[in-house]
Amino acid sequence: MGSDERDRDEVPEGAFWSIEVRDQIRVHEADPVAVESDGAGEERRAADGQYAPFLRVTALRCPECDADRGWTAMGHWTDQARLICPVGHGWTPWPDDPDKGRSLMQELILAQGIESLRD
Repeated sequence: MGSDERDRDEVPEGAFWSIEVRDQIRVHEADPVAVESDGAGEERRAADGQYAPFLRVTALRCPECDADRGWTAMGHWTDQARLICPVGHGWTPWPDDPDKGRSLMQELILAQGIESLRD
């Protein structure tokens, strides 16, 4: 059994999570400004020949007030993360990519479990 399967087995089925996230939520995304140089072109291609974009790490920000920390994340294991900023604006990051939003919720749930073990 892989570690992902063990993690899922330890998450209570049907549990609804409300998680306080004090720090930034940092994610990898394609860098729209990065320019591919001639020398790096072939190295940026995946095995299937598709272009592999340059990535950057950015903090999620509230689309209404630009807050980047002090979140409350809510949802079930199978939900996309629903974030509430400190001012109270609610939003779902990546509404057009449910898998990415679901992965974020699962990472936050697992991180919450790790933090509770430290206490």
